[in-house]
Amino acid sequence: MATLPAVNYLTDNARTEGEFKAGLEAMLAATKQIPGAGAADLAVTIAAGSITPAGSGGVLVVETESLAASDDLANIIQTNYPDGSLLLLRNNNAARFVVVKHAATGSGQILLDRSADYVLDDTKKYLLIQRRGTDWYEVDRSPARLTMPVVTKSTTFTIAKEHHGHLLLCTGAGMTINVPAAATLGNGFTAAIVNGNTLDNAIVVDMNGTETLNGFGIWNMLKGEGVLFASDGTNFHSPDGITRQRIRALAYSTTINITALASAYYEVGALTGNVTTLDMGNPYIGQHVRIRFYQDATGGRTVANPAGSKVAGSLASAANQASILDLTYSSQALRWEGFWTQIPV
Repeated sequence: MATLPAVNYLTDNARTEGEFKAGLEAMLAATKQIPGAGAADLAVTIAAGSITPAGSGGVLVVETESLAASDDLANIIQTNYPDGSLLLLRNNNAARFVVVKHAATGSGQILLDRSADYVLDDTKKYLLIQRRGTDWYEVDRSPARLTMPVVTKSTTFTIAKEHHGHLLLCTGAGMTINVPAAATLGNGFTAAIVNGNTLDNAIVVDMNGTETLNGFGIWNMLKGEGVLFASDGTNFHSPDGITRQRIRALAYSTTINITALASAYYEVGALTGNVTTLDMGNPYIGQHVRIRFYQDATGGRTVANPAGSKVAGSLASAANQASILDLTYSSQALRWEGFWTQIPV
C-alpha cells in the first residue's frame, strides 16, 4: 500500500540517504495511484466477484472472469490502496459487461448512487470511487453523453432504481409495467415509458397500491403512446402536465365514471343493462370528450345524460347498434353540451 511520507519527513536532517530515497519512492508510488497521474492503466480480472488491484495505478481496466459476456463486480480488495484513495474504473471490452454491484456486503463493497447497480457496458464509460474505511463510495460517473439511454423491454417487468433517467421502450403485446412505491425509487427518480409495439397492442402501467401518476393508478397505453414521469418520494407526477391517453376502455356498469382529464375518447363495453348515471368528473372549459356505447344482443338499453347537461338526439336502441355521445364543456353555461350520433347497424 503506497502512502505519502509524513509532513517534514524528508527535510529532517536525521534522515539517512536510504530513508530519503525510500521516502521519494513512496511519494512516486502514491502519485501513481492518482487517476491520470501518468501511470499506465492497470488491468484487473474479476475472480469470484472481486478484484485485487496491485496499487501501481489509479485507472483500472476491468475484465470479466473467463471472458464472460457479463460478470458482477461486488468487492474491490483494499490491501494496496490507503483510506481516501480514488479509483477510476472502466470495462475492458464493450462486448463484455461489468455489473458494478451496490452494497454487496463485505469489506471492499461498493456503495453507488441511488442505491442501484451500475453497468459498465462501453469502454468509454467510467466510474470514479473513493475508499472510506472498509467501503468504496461513488464520486462520479461519466461521460454523461447519454442523457436518456433507451432500454427495450418485451415482457412484463418491474421498474428498478437503475432505470433512473432511462426511456423504457416496451415492445411486448399485453405486457405490464409494475411501478414500485415512490419511496422505494426515491425523490427525483425519473423515467419515460413508451409503447413501442408495431401493432395496436396495449400495454399496462400499474402504479403501486394507492399511489397514482397524475391521479391515475393504472394506465392503458396504445401503440405510440408514452409518458415521462418523476417521483417526489411519496407519489408520481408527469412534468409535462396532464398526459392524456388516446382511448380508455370501460366495462359496462349502471354507473359510468368518466375522468375527463384522462382521455378525450372512451369506449364502453356492451350495454347489458341501463346506465342510470353518467358522471363526468374533472371538466375544464373547452374540453371535448367522445364516448362510444353499443347495445348488446338484446338492445333497448338506455343511457342517462350527464347531470345538468344539454344533449340533442338519443342513444340508438337496436340490438348490437352503436352510438357516439359528443360532449363539450361550455365556458358560458358551465355545463356539458353535445349530441348523440347513431351509427348504422
